[in-house]
Amino acid sequence: MFIERLVAQGRPFLNCDLKPSETLRLISDVAGESRCLENIIIIEAEKEDDFKAVLLPLQTWGDYIEEGDSNKRKKKITFIPDIERGLGLPFIKPGTGNPTAPQGKYGVPVYLIFPKQVSEFITNESKVKAFWRGRLERTLALPWQLSDTDVFILGNLLKVAAGQVEARIKEKQSQGYGLVSLVFPNTSGPYRYSDKRPVKGDPDHILVGESVLKPGKFIVAHLPTVAELFWFSKIEEGAEEGKRTKCSFCGKNGEAVSVYSKAWSWLAYTWDCPLSEELKTKKREINLAQAIGALCPDCYRALIVGAGIFNELAGSLAPQLTKEIFLPVASAGGREEKAKSKVRLPDIRGVALVLPLLEEDEEAPEYFTEALTTLRQKNVRQGKKDRFLKAITGFEAVLPDEFNSDNYRLTLVYFTEANADVHLRAVIEDVLPSTVSKLLDFIPQVIGEAVQIWRYLKGGEIQGPQNSNYGSLFYLLNRAYGGCYLWHTLEAILHKKPIAWDTFVAGAASRMNGWGRVQDENRGDKKNYYNLENEVIFYWTFRYFYSLYNSVLLKGGKVMASWREMIDKISTTKIEELSINDVEELGFAAGYLLGQFKSWYWRATGGQNGGKDFIKHRIMSFGSTLTPDVIWRRGLSRVQEYALKLNIPLSDDFRHRVGVVESEYRRKKEEVNAKKDEFIGAFWSGYVLANTVKKNKLAPRYFVWVKPIIEKEVNYF
Repeated sequence: MFIERLVAQGRPFLNCDLKPSETLRLISDVAGESRCLENIIIIEAEKEDDFKAVLLPLQTWGDYIEEGDSNKRKKKITFIPDIERGLGLPFIKPGTGNPTAPQGKYGVPVYLIFPKQVSEFITNESKVKAFWRGRLERTLALPWQLSDTDVFILGNLLKVAAGQVEARIKEKQSQGYGLVSLVFPNTSGPYRYSDKRPVKGDPDHILVGESVLKPGKFIVAHLPTVAELFWFSKIEEGAEEGKRTKCSFCGKNGEAVSVYSKAWSWLAYTWDCPLSEELKTKKREINLAQAIGALCPDCYRALIVGAGIFNELAGSLAPQLTKEIFLPVASAGGREEKAKSKVRLPDIRGVALVLPLLEEDEEAPEYFTEALTTLRQKNVRQGKKDRFLKAITGFEAVLPDEFNSDNYRLTLVYFTEANADVHLRAVIEDVLPSTVSKLLDFIPQVIGEAVQIWRYLKGGEIQGPQNSNYGSLFYLLNRAYGGCYLWHTLEAILHKKPIAWDTFVAGAASRMNGWGRVQDENRGDKKNYYNLENEVIFYWTFRYFYSLYNSVLLKGGKVMASWREMIDKISTTKIEELSINDVEELGFAAGYLLGQFKSWYWRATGGQNGGKDFIKHRIMSFGSTLTPDVIWRRGLSRVQEYALKLNIPLSDDFRHRVGVVESEYRRKKEEVNAKKDEFIGAFWSGYVLANTVKKNKLAPRYFVWVKPIIEKEVNYF
């Protein structure tokens, strides 16, 4: 599946006639391993009668920028690599095995060195010889076969260069990563002599250094030749693991090589997962072309470019999103403790591929190339309807205007990769751009709803990261369903399928109950109540999203009343017309009424001088779990009894409303028992919303109904 997707992703880029520099950026690791440009070791060689080799001065391709306060002694120095120049010495960092060992094929004689190798080169001649021999045998662009004497000369030069690098390490001017390049300048090779220094931005030539063997000359990389040799080395890597006579992808007859490549670590031959049990026992003898598939040269090139595009498009989830995946969804205290954990979480990455892309077309390249560039650069253009996708995907991605059509499909891939160990978390295919666009269009409405609830409960604007969180579909689903249901629910939404309501309500009710029950003497209850408020804000925000999703995308399904409508119904409907339609309304009404009564009970039991919390003192006494039956028996049915004992003056209107809700509970008791979570979630949300009366400092001896702030009305009964 991935091979097909990568080939399909890479083909249009090849059809758009990529410049050699763009090709090398995609199929090499220069951009991703740019720290190696700190130490550039160039060995210039020629062979007329005898072999000659000289060492150019140690180079650094990039600049160092000093950061920090000028008054402080310690300053941070950052290396900014010259990636464009680095493309003249392209390389691949192996994704599997020992990166210091020779692997794969080398299109041009450019080799990575690592810090631990530097000191070995100085003290161990066998290491130096092995370095050269192992790599030269795998290099395709050598004009002649080097003898042992030649290798001995190269070894001595490398020892000298290693000493220069080690001096820089000791002076803390470098970490020790670098490149070793052996250049044989000639008129038709990848590296050539030039009478003048190439200008910056030259599409075909990049300066490598000033010649020592030919003073006054410049050594330049000829990018078209470098790119062609690099391509050839990639195809040879595939051929190493097997060949066939027919392409598995396009069906073309002719030589086809295995899909193996160092550029795509997801299908390394050291990874057993794709292979059958029969093949695993003979792994070293496997012909991967027969076992998995083979590609013709054109499809293989598309695969390598597609893999480069895949790596380029990959973006990491924000830390708070990753953390949310690993938090328990139903435990209030567990979430808080887990959130404090210092355990390093895996870097979860995502990619948004656009497929199928257009086939080659005479009119396509002019606008198509610009769209592909936008896809890669992840920037929107002025005058175009490009869309940022982060609010949906959780990672940085852009859908170009040209691809925002249902002639295309999005494929989302989420994975974790560490040392070539790939954990594929989710693949969501065949996502319509129109679905994504509709989701992006109503996400701002969800943010607006969260802001309104926040202002109603807390006043002011949403604080901290919550502001951006409520604008992320990925966050909403993550918190609502937890990591175990996240990917399934995200896929359902992107395919316009119904999503579970009961699963969300169960988690929300459990968390609310947790914050209502938790006691912490060192912290007090203020923090708990703050967290309870946040849960209620999320409850109503996600509820609003759920209704929007059903009405806008599904054109049906459950659409529920807003919190404003719920408050208005229980607070202003005439007693003789007041009725309860479902369990959720019943739970909200019970919570709202007991939330009002809580303020009076607190004042009647001492107020500032030790007043009691009604819920914890009378309903959840001794830390018992809150259930609908407990709310009815210890709360609703005894409100008037408590008021009489404590001399709390209740209005007739309040008494009647409590009576209606209490009798409705009796009538719907069986239905409530079947939907306990829905009742409890609604109960806590009504209870918290009712507490705005207390915050508005209204007289405790009156029963007060508060309409939403946006209506600016208060009715006294």
